[in-house]
Order: sequence, then structure tokens, then C-alpha cells
Amino acid sequence: MEMLCRTSAIFKSRLDDQRNFWPYGQLLSKFTAGNRELQVWMVNESSPEFDAYLARVQTLALWYIEAAQYTDNDDPRWQHYFLYESFKKSNGVSRVALAGYASLVRFYNYPDKIRPRIAQILLLPHYHGVGIGAKFLKAIYNDLIQDPKVIDITAEVPAKSFITTRDYVNCCNCSTLKEFHADNLKKGFTEEMKSAALLRFKINPKQTRRVYEILRLHHIGVRDEEAMEKYRLDVKKRLEKPFKRSERDWKKLSSVLDEYEYAAVVASQMSAEQKTAKLEQLYEEELTSYRAVIKRLINFANG
Repeated sequence: MEMLCRTSAIFKSRLDDQRNFWPYGQLLSKFTAGNRELQVWMVNESSPEFDAYLARVQTLALWYIEAAQYTDNDDPRWQHYFLYESFKKSNGVSRVALAGYASLVRFYNYPDKIRPRIAQILLLPHYHGVGIGAKFLKAIYNDLIQDPKVIDITAEVPAKSFITTRDYVNCCNCSTLKEFHADNLKKGFTEEMKSAALLRFKINPKQTRRVYEILRLHHIGVRDEEAMEKYRLDVKKRLEKPFKRSERDWKKLSSVLDEYEYAAVVASQMSAEQKTAKLEQLYEEELTSYRAVIKRLINFANG
């Protein structure tokens, strides 16, 4: 479909087409946010009409997502989710308006599994701040975890806002598992937690550890200094592990380091005092991000 309208008649015709627009793909779920009703649709098959629509939608990502790119629609591994606000015009006719979208790549995982990776996810600005993004992400997860071929769900270089939303959704989900009840959290991170989160919600071990740390902090009383000290030592023990890697290990991992591992590489050249200070800095940064999630859990306990 040609994007450029060369005459006013064609332009007016396109406007009429937009008034009659209906989403591509399959309707997965609906939810409400305040007085808004929203719908989540999924598309995993390409067509010339859909490809043209997707290209127009992804133009928005260039304004809001750093290093955003158009997807390769010839690659069958792509899967797309769209979020629409549903409303009725004064004449009673139903309409939808785009609220956001997400594009995933279904990577192969030997021997017969797939590992979906969220490459782009965008919620338009006027839908921010009321929990719509978390509900959209949860709807995507709910669809993916039903697929027995999905081993876990990951994301490409996620932004801080996405990390907070993902942490919140994962914590809401894992809070329903007995392995993450308060009495179990205080005993430390366990293989049972990793297995339960992976089996039920397709959360990988690294993210499961993060969920454990957030929920354990959430259940510590404000004045419980002993529990807080045990928690501090537990988190720092995890943060300290990358510091102990050998130089050869770092060379092997140099292409896939995250920000904390990179900080550990820098710290490996530090004195003992500098390493202690760096570890304390990383710990405080983690607490800050965790408390943002906990605040959201308190205010919106049911997701």
C-alpha cells in the first residue's frame, strides 16, 4: 500500500478507510482502566495490508524509543501485539484508537522450544500513569505462557521504565505462588522459587532472583533492623559475585555484559576500599529501584 497520497481525493478516501478501521489479528483480551475500555490483539502472520499498517505504527517508535528500527516483516519469527482503546461514537458505532504496541522475536531454543524476546514496546503518552502499561504487559505474558513451546520471556536492552513495569508484573504474578510467601522469602533464594516461576510464568532465573529480592524487602518491617541486615548481606553477596570472576571470564563475556557486570569489571581494578564503596553504591541503586516497585505494589496490589 502506497503511503503517499498524491491527490486530495485519495487523501479523503484514506480518511474514510480510517473511520472504518478494525484491528488486524486475533482479539486476546479486554480490560478497563478508569472509564476506558482497552483491547489487546495479537498478529503473527504477515500480509501486505498489515505490513503497511505496522510500518505506520512503528513510525511512532522512532520518536519515543532510542535506537528503534522497523522490523523485518519477511522474518516469520516476528510476533506483534496491539493495544487499542475501544469507544463508541455519538451515533453508536464502535471504534478503536491505537494506545500502544509490542513487537517480539521468537528465537529458537534447542531442541524444540522458543524464547520470545520483546524487541519494542510502546505505550502512547496519553495512556501513561494509570496502570495501562502493566496490564498490557501482563496480557502479553498471559498469552505467551500458555504456549508449551515457550521456555522463558526476555527483553532487549530494556529501558528503566520497562524494567519497573516488568518487575511489578512479575512480583504480582509470583506473589500468587506459595514459594514466594513471606515465610519462605525470609529463608533465602531457593531452587524451588526458580522452578516455580519458570514453570508457571516463564520467568528466567535472573529475573526470578530480582523478584525474590523485591518481595523479601516488601515483607520486612520498617523497624526490623535484624531482618534488614540479613537482607543487605544476602543482596550484597549476589552483587559481589561478578567481582570475583577471573580476567579470562570477563574476556569471554565482554560482548554480553549488563551494567552491573560492567561495573564489576571496572571494580576489579580497584582497591579493597574502592570495591567496598562500589558495592555499597550498587546496593543502594538496587534498593531505590526496588522501592519504586514496592510503592506500586502497595498502591495497586491486584495489578
